Amino acid sequence: MQVALYAVLIVGACVVYALAAVVIARRLIQPHVREGHNDVLVPLFLTAGTLYAVLLGFLVIAVWENYDAAKANAAEEASTLTTLYRQTSGMQPNEQAEFRALIRSYTENVIHDEWAIQAKTGGASPKARADVVKIYSIFKSLPPNVADSAISADFLRTFDSVADDRNRRTLQANESLAPILWICMLAGGAVVIAMACLLFMERRGPQLVAATLMAALIGSLLFMLAILDRPYAGPLALSADDFEHSISVYASVDQAP
Repeated sequence: MQVALYAVLIVGACVVYALAAVVIARRLIQPHVREGHNDVLVPLFLTAGTLYAVLLGFLVIAVWENYDAAKANAAEEASTLTTLYRQTSGMQPNEQAEFRALIRSYTENVIHDEWAIQAKTGGASPKARADVVKIYSIFKSLPPNVADSAISADFLRTFDSVADDRNRRTLQANESLAPILWICMLAGGAVVIAMACLLFMERRGPQLVAATLMAALIGSLLFMLAILDRPYAGPLALSADDFEHSISVYASVDQAP
């Protein structure tokens, strides 16, 4: 429902702007139209439209790739956590219980605390960060013969991957288009639509249809940019479902003989 509302507001605003611009422009320029008017204006319109289309298309692809990368990174982090949890099976009972409790605590803090923080401010959860620090601290305090074992070495490498994914996720939560790009996109769209309205057609109906269709297309792409700009915020924000799945895997590992 929220996605539909965003679409109606953004696309609708572009369409209304185009309709109003056509009506106003025809009233203003009709008395002054002379032969060759469109011959001069069409090349200018095509040049501006092409430049804007290239910029808009490039930004849509860039934003989509960033959104897709954030989704893949979150899935990788959650998947690596399940591997990390399974790797504790070869540890001593005390170490196993301690590490499993911290891994579970970290996952729950990501779901219930960090995800909301990233949606609001793009920051990180102090609770999840404390779990990461504590796991490293416990590992450093292990006896040398335990810390140097193959099981501990694999555990540390896997946990380093989790920490890297988490840092990347935090950075991705802060990424968004610069304000200057949004200004250029909105101003460019307004200029292109206005130039389309300055073209003169003898019948008003076809010009209204053509201008509104172009405005709707521009509005649709701007809508896509708006909802995908920040992967962890907005109506299509990424969810913590992958981490919820990790919690269910922990339970199955705990029940294993």
